[in-house]
Amino acid sequence: MDPLRVLVRLLFAYIMLLALVRVGGKRLVRHASPFDFTLALILGDMVDDLLWGEVDGSVFAVAAGALFLIHTAFDLVRFRGVSWR
Repeated sequence: MDPLRVLVRLLFAYIMLLALVRVGGKRLVRHASPFDFTLALILGDMVDDLLWGEVDGSVFAVAAGALFLIHTAFDLVRFRGVSWR
């Protein structure tokens, strides 16, 4: 793959992830939960797929956005103390 394409994909992923982190409001690692760690692992794998051209940028954006929405919904449920039982 052309190094310029990898650089453009890297910048796109960085901007997307930075925006998601800013909207998510978690600034420090100590504020993170196990759910945040799991999300970071999944997003890291998705960035790898984006960088090496295994998925398109639009697919990455939709998948990252969907994961962010699901993660936010779980945070809201946890914050409100809703029991799963």
